[in-house]
Amino acid sequence: MQDKPVALVTGANQGIGLQIAKDLTAHGFTVLVGSRNLERGQAAANEIGPEAHAVELDVTQQEAIRTAAQRIRQEFGREYRGTWEYRGT
Repeated sequence: MQDKPVALVTGANQGIGLQIAKDLTAHGFTVLVGSRNLERGQAAANEIGPEAHAVELDVTQQEAIRTAAQRIRQEFGREYRGTWEYRGT
């Protein structure tokens, strides 16, 4: 288990989610780039840097949430406690 804070950002493969993910890594976070499309998430994680990791996640699908939570628990030693999602106006 790592001591660094870990943040899951949904929609982090583009727009404001991508910028939030970049800002969090700049402030010492490990960022999980939540994206419905894993390839796009991986491309965004590569753009963000080594402290970013793609996670396939569709917050409208309960099974996708369970799968992501299990991965976060196994790979990052953290419990998934919920998602904050920014929806721009």
